[in-house]
Amino acid sequence: MSRDNLIVVFQFFLLLFLQSFLLNNINFFGFINPNLYLLLIVIHRLDSNPTILILLGFILGLLIDLLNQGSGGHTIATLTIAFLRPYIVKFSFGVNYDLPMGMVKGSPLSQRLIYISTIILVHHLLLYSVIYFSIDNTLTIIKNTLFTSFFTFVLIYTSLGLFKEKND
Repeated sequence: MSRDNLIVVFQFFLLLFLQSFLLNNINFFGFINPNLYLLLIVIHRLDSNPTILILLGFILGLLIDLLNQGSGGHTIATLTIAFLRPYIVKFSFGVNYDLPMGMVKGSPLSQRLIYISTIILVHHLLLYSVIYFSIDNTLTIIKNTLFTSFFTFVLIYTSLGLFKEKND
């Protein structure tokens, strides 16, 4: 097993543990629950096999649903976002989408913000659409999507700042 694979496995279990046992027990204002586990999909290498990411997304969503007695919303949303990620990368980064570390190095801040926010917004819209699954709850879906997306974005963006390389 290579070093990169070991890092992905470590990140997978760390984010699964943090989400299931820490973050799912924190509810800001009674309904806002940030989803840090999306960080795995955000930071996964752009040049890796997309099938591996889809499999990781499915297993991660399934385990979060099983550990938190969910309705399958995390599985559907995470699997969908893992499948759509190559299209979101092309949309966000344009000509730099095929660079292995294009998100980290050589791309403007605006492209990275679009990439992260698109993944988070699509994920949360799918998640809350599956959880509430009713036209009558459209306002609740939109409210939860926007507020939870904001707090998830702040948490993921600050987490990405922890891994930034120093330019000495």
